[in-house]
Amino acid sequence: MKVNFTSAAAISVLLHVALFIVLFAGFSLSCEDKNKKPTATLMHATVIDPSQLPKRKRGRQASAAEEARKQEAARRQQEEESRKAAEQKRIADIKKAEEQRKAEEQKKAEEQRKAEEQKKAEEQKKAEEQKKAEEQKKAEEQKKAEEQKKVEEQKRIEAEKKLALEKKKKEEEAKKKAEEEKKKKEAEAKKKAEEEKKKKEAEAKKKAEEEKKKKEAEAKKKAEEEKKKKEAEAKKKAEEEKKKKEAEEKKKAEEAKKKAEEEARKKAEAEAKRKVDEERMRKQAQQAEDDLFKELGDGGNDDVTAGGSAGTSREQQYGLAVSDTIKRYWNVDRSMNGKTGILSLKINDQGQITSQSCSGDKRVCEAALRAVTIIGNLPKPPSAECHDINIKLIPRV
Repeated sequence: MKVNFTSAAAISVLLHVALFIVLFAGFSLSCEDKNKKPTATLMHATVIDPSQLPKRKRGRQASAAEEARKQEAARRQQEEESRKAAEQKRIADIKKAEEQRKAEEQKKAEEQRKAEEQKKAEEQKKAEEQKKAEEQKKAEEQKKAEEQKKVEEQKRIEAEKKLALEKKKKEEEAKKKAEEEKKKKEAEAKKKAEEEKKKKEAEAKKKAEEEKKKKEAEAKKKAEEEKKKKEAEAKKKAEEEKKKKEAEEKKKAEEAKKKAEEEARKKAEAEAKRKVDEERMRKQAQQAEDDLFKELGDGGNDDVTAGGSAGTSREQQYGLAVSDTIKRYWNVDRSMNGKTGILSLKINDQGQITSQSCSGDKRVCEAALRAVTIIGNLPKPPSAECHDINIKLIPRV
């Protein structure tokens, strides 16, 4: 029996793998714990003809190969599940790290804000304490200066003016510094927000592109499947149409053949019938000719008369005899009924028809000329006047 080489090669590889698994399992069971499962190892195999192995051995090897295939499928499934779990864990770790980073940044910003508020409060407190000390000092100086009011009044005014200017300068510097700090923070916050926005947009764009590629791949796959399906349906339909057309053509050919055979059969039957009728008519005409020969003899029989002179009677009798002879061979139908044809014949002294023509209805003339062709020869004419005969033919069916 012939074996397909590819199938034989595949079966041979599976049988070798199964055989190796069985041998390795037996060795492992003898060296390790009985409950420990054998491990399948891939090895190179040589192609052999499966028909050379015993049937029982092939059955055991096929079972072992099936078991190895199941174990390999289970191992691959476990690896796929582990890979999916690791991927999920990696995504969760990334998300957690991102949330932790945001929380730390928020905490750092809050601590910085509190430190600035505390610093501002300390500065304000210090300013108040300084102001209070200055006011106390001013009061003491005012008390001391009452005695020297006139002398120290200008000095006091100048000192107060100087202090006011310094205070205003410090307030302006503090305000300017606060505004700079505010602008710096706003710029940093804006920069950070823009970076976060760009990062999110990049991630969203990447995700959208991946989704787009995935959808395009699925759409392409679906389109290819639809295309293959339509091509298969079109091919199937074309084959069905071809078979249907071939069947119809075959049927038409058989019908045409049957019709042709039937027409040929009918034509043959009609031809046979025509020949039988012609033969019958020829025999009847022959009999009539024989009768006419008896009546006319060799053309010089003066005993035949039909009124008038003897010569005229013989010529009329001869013409009537020729007309009757033609009518016996004349095959007419209802379509010729009542139509007229003038048949003209030339007959020599021996009764041979040397020329024939006909005028009038075409079908009547064709039937008359066919009858003349069948007759061939006529009795010898009784006189030279009978060499040219004109017969008026009117079918009565």
